[in-house]
Amino acid sequence: MAKKILLINQNAVLITGRLIPLLKSSEVECASVEPDAEKVMREKDSADVFVLLAGDFVYEFKDFLVSLKDAAAGKPLCVMGYDKEIEAIEQSIPKNMIAREFVRPIDMNTLSNALKMMLNSNDGNKEKKQILLVDDDITFLKMMQKWLGTKYRVAAARSGPQALSYLAEHTVDLILLDYEMPLMDGPKILEALRSKPKTATIPVIFLTGKNDPESVRNVMSLKPTSYLLKSMSKEEILDLLDKFL
Repeated sequence: MAKKILLINQNAVLITGRLIPLLKSSEVECASVEPDAEKVMREKDSADVFVLLAGDFVYEFKDFLVSLKDAAAGKPLCVMGYDKEIEAIEQSIPKNMIAREFVRPIDMNTLSNALKMMLNSNDGNKEKKQILLVDDDITFLKMMQKWLGTKYRVAAARSGPQALSYLAEHTVDLILLDYEMPLMDGPKILEALRSKPKTATIPVIFLTGKNDPESVRNVMSLKPTSYLLKSMSKEEILDLLDKFL
């Protein structure tokens, strides 16, 4: 299946008219949409890379920029524009969420080649880190799988025994563990993981709603990698996990 780049622009006819043929000549699919949140949302699942071609609209459409940040979560987001336009974008989209910044003027061949290299560098599911989610809340599991699935390989277990069974046959890079679960709670699962040579060194981050001091103290003695709260925003959770992995 061809990789797809979503170009977001307003009246950038000259740029898109030159850029799209260059990308399509390398069998890269392109779609061009106006800076409209609904139009971007319709395209977001099929896009592999988002490219915002800045214009005067970035000074006015701040709500759209926030929507774009959410739509592109987990996928590379690039921006192209003049210095002042990029500065305006960074007021709504944090710099650490922007994969590449292309300052105008820029040669279209250079831009095309950079975007194609980015597509290739994000190819290959086998190169992605693997995360195991352990939580008995199926709604939360589905939400986290959606959030993480674009950047990582994600497996899910709804109980401690199910997680231990999975880990007996598979290797993962990180475990996200809930605190309160039937059969085995989070601390007991972590104890079981630490007692087995194969799982003793796997990083374990608690991702839970339990934030009372006693619960935190009880689990910190087991030396988890970190302790995150489900009440944190999507951006905060993803940013912390990205930095860790």
